[in-house]
Amino acid sequence: MLSDTTLQTTVLEILKTRLNHAETVLDEYLTARAVSAAREIEATGITLRDDDVRDVMLVVDLAAYEYSNRDKTGAWPEWLRLARRERWLQERRDASDS
Repeated sequence: MLSDTTLQTTVLEILKTRLNHAETVLDEYLTARAVSAAREIEATGITLRDDDVRDVMLVVDLAAYEYSNRDKTGAWPEWLRLARRERWLQERRDASDS
């Protein structure tokens, strides 16, 4: 899982920028969204790494999508499902190379 430092600084700052939230009033809520997104991604068998910007952005993308669509039902958009799938496949390739 991404470290608490990465979730509370890097992911939170990028997420706030993406959502156009400069104030700090939602920091705790957005951090919880980011942690939830990271756990959801890791539940599929992906090990998120602090040093991989693609992992950080995948968490940001999922957290932003879930925040913006929290009252809607339905599947994730194709681009987000594809990003998660590609990252999952990378995890499998990396494991087979070891």
